[in-house]
Formats: sequence, C-alpha cells, structure tokens
Amino acid sequence: MKRTVLILLCVFLGLAATAQRFDAKVFVGLNLCQVDGDDAGKYNHPGLRAGVGTSFALGEDNSLWRMVVELAYTQKGSSIQHNNGRISLQYIEVPVMLSYNMLDGRLRLAAGVAPAVLVGARVTFDEIDNPAVAEKYKRLDLMPLTAEVSYRFTNHLVAEGRYQNSLLSVYDGPGPYRIWTSNHGAFNRLLSIGLAYQF
Repeated sequence: MKRTVLILLCVFLGLAATAQRFDAKVFVGLNLCQVDGDDAGKYNHPGLRAGVGTSFALGEDNSLWRMVVELAYTQKGSSIQHNNGRISLQYIEVPVMLSYNMLDGRLRLAAGVAPAVLVGARVTFDEIDNPAVAEKYKRLDLMPLTAEVSYRFTNHLVAEGRYQNSLLSVYDGPGPYRIWTSNHGAFNRLLSIGLAYQF
C-alpha cells in the first residue's frame, strides 16, 4: 500500500512538472529539534528531512501566489543532557502552505500547516529504552504551524529555511499547555535548513 501511494505520487509530480501552472521538487535537509515540555529548551537534536513536493499558481499562470503541497519523511525529538535522555520521533508529514513569490520568483515566503503521522518513537534515559514513555506519543500531530523562506539560486537549485511549531500536544501526559489548559503535554519545535532541486 505504501509503495503504491509513493508510485502514484511520483507519477503525479512528474505530470505536474510538465504543466505550465505546476512545478515539482525533491528536497533534503537537516532538522534542529527540541520538544517543549522536556525541560531542555535547546535545538540540539538533529534529524533528517527529505521528500517531494509540488506547487501550483492560484489564479493566472503568472500569479505571485502559489499553493505548496509536500510529502516528507521527517525526524523530530529532543536531546536532554541532565539525564542523558533522547526522544527520537519519526513522522510522515504533508505540509500544505500558501506562498508568495518575490524577486521574479526567486524569493518565496510561505506559511501553513504540516499534519503528520508518527511512524516511530523511541525514548531513552541513560541509554536505556523506556517504551512506556514512547507509547504516550500520539499517533497524529494535526496542527504543526509552518513558516518557510526559500531562495532559488539557479533554474533548479533552491535553498530552504523552515520553522515549525506544534500547536497541539503530541504527548499524552503532564506538561506545559497551549491555548487551553487541557491541551497539555509536549510540543514539537524545530528549525530546518536544506536544499531542493526544482523541475
């Protein structure tokens, strides 16, 4: 099933790349992550981010506004120095963003959400696995707010910088809260830098 979805997505992106209103890309980058609620508060947990994406013009073909849709594998989590702890979370995410192009399309500002499905979770303290804690990380991260700045250096090569912050708790347990008191637990936060090849 997963292989079928990936094949269909690649076919879609290939067709999109040939259309005037669409573009397609592949990308890879480095996440610098933390989990709000782990008492660490540092972007000291590295992770991989890689995937494919497409964007299409809203309105006329030369519109400055575009809708961006991506499919990505992304690693999030946290490293906690005082107890040699490590939270390693793996997600498949689908960012959906509205972008605005400037400088003849070379500079792009985008913002949106990146709902994600947790496909792997591991929590260790002093290099000892703690599956009971890992199981408390929620299957869905429904509302990670996302903002991105990208710059196209050539016709194909694009540098990307991204900030992401979960609005809803990703952990079923005690911790800080956001917006309302019942929305407590832990929240993914990350900075990401990377490169994309645009077709």
